[in-house]
Amino acid sequence: MTWNDNLKIGVPAIDTQHKMLCDAIDSFLDACKSGKGRQEIVNTISFLEQYTIRHFHDEEIIHRQLAQVGYPKVNEHKAMHDNFIKKVQELKEEVIRDGASIVTVGKINSIVIEWLLNHIKKVDQELETYVNKK
Repeated sequence: MTWNDNLKIGVPAIDTQHKMLCDAIDSFLDACKSGKGRQEIVNTISFLEQYTIRHFHDEEIIHRQLAQVGYPKVNEHKAMHDNFIKKVQELKEEVIRDGASIVTVGKINSIVIEWLLNHIKKVDQELETYVNKK
């Protein structure tokens, strides 16, 4: 999930946060490749939990500002954020209940990484059009 300019949305603060997220996911993937993924699950989930709360809050402030220039998906975007926070919480509860496992590593890889890449590349990048109108 290496950061590159194709992931930019045109809001420097959000782009910086997205880069931090990519770096954290890359560290997790590196740990998985070296057989240390189970050890990194708790760190990754803790990071995701803290990150999503802060990042989505910051992004939703921007959404409200962009709504004034016609951004139509404020509520839809917030619902996506809420759904992702729920997924992270479910992963955390699973780790607490069952411990770190290969299954959890797989879920982080499939659910988290795919969701985030899709969200940044498709949903967040739609914001750029409206950012330029501000």
